[in-house]
Amino acid sequence: MGAGKVLGAMVGLVVGLLIGGPLAIVLALIAGFAVGHYFDEQNAPPPSNPELFSDFSDFPAASKRPAPRGDGPMPGEHRAVEAPPEDPLDREIVALFMDVARADGELRREEVREIRRYFEEVLHADPHTIQAVGRYLKAFIAKPASLKAPAALKACQEALPADERLRLLDALYEMALADGHMQRSETEVLRRTADGLGIPDEQIQALARQHLGDDTPHFVALGLKPDATNAEVKAAFRKLAAAHHPDKFTQLGPKAAEKAARRFQEVRDAYETIRKLRDL
Repeated sequence: MGAGKVLGAMVGLVVGLLIGGPLAIVLALIAGFAVGHYFDEQNAPPPSNPELFSDFSDFPAASKRPAPRGDGPMPGEHRAVEAPPEDPLDREIVALFMDVARADGELRREEVREIRRYFEEVLHADPHTIQAVGRYLKAFIAKPASLKAPAALKACQEALPADERLRLLDALYEMALADGHMQRSETEVLRRTADGLGIPDEQIQALARQHLGDDTPHFVALGLKPDATNAEVKAAFRKLAAAHHPDKFTQLGPKAAEKAARRFQEVRDAYETIRKLRDL
């Protein structure tokens, strides 16, 4: 337990005792613990996880040495090279990656690798920027409350042209699929991110199909066309699921029940895939 929680609980206990009454003591303890938790979160040291950040090389920080006498450096010496100023937009982009990464739990090494790949291969970032990206990630892990996705979305939507925003969303999909599958929580965050970046629906759906596969066979399984509305998809699923539920075929023998079970599973799988693609 962090020092802030301990101190907050102690202060809460004292306040509760001064007020008097069991309820006051309990409420004061809870309030003190909550304040202490917030303090610990805001003042937590950066995480030390060599394996998680092993894909980020350590670049030496720019050093400042006293200027040598005369017009030039002393023999055998070179003037220190100052690191270029950091772009505040890089931090906002990292915040969006972290928002998606947290949707299915903690940040993982393969996700960190995808973040670095985006900055290196898409943005062609220099070593100093890559070093800054690593610091941003550690800061967001240490202080989750500092991650403000809505503000980051607004900044990226205003600063990035349309094609760059689409490339960013593509990279976010790549990171979400780094572990081999997409969870509904990740789909929801990606959809919210796409909307916040101002990306049109047709481009969002095209990108989802690119990463999650063609959805045409799944619509066919429901007796629909790919342009069917969400309401039509839900209605078709309910109708087919009810018609092919295995419980209705148990009295017709094992073969009929097995056939119904296969069709029921096909309908269910098709609907689940479409649901993920469209974020139903």
